[in-house]
Amino acid sequence: MPTVNNSPILGHKKKIIGGNELTMEEYAASLNALQVKPFLTAVEAATLFDIGVTRVRKLMNEEDANFVMMTGNSRRRRIHRETFEKYLMSHGIE
Repeated sequence: MPTVNNSPILGHKKKIIGGNELTMEEYAASLNALQVKPFLTAVEAATLFDIGVTRVRKLMNEEDANFVMMTGNSRRRRIHRETFEKYLMSHGIE
């Protein structure tokens, strides 16, 4: 990625999940918004923690996945962000 003084060039595009292209400022703003949300979807968690969506979904199906919460009509599973962070650190997942 092109940089000036070790910082990304403003306006540089970055592809993210879903094929949307955002500037670095927009991407940083979206990550900041995800960092304060208490519950995340699998796609949001994958974006925030920089791991694959498939990996997140596999982790959600593990027996010790204490970070998965059922919302709404119990068909929607959400990830409790703080608990998921602790889970990733305790299991050495980067």
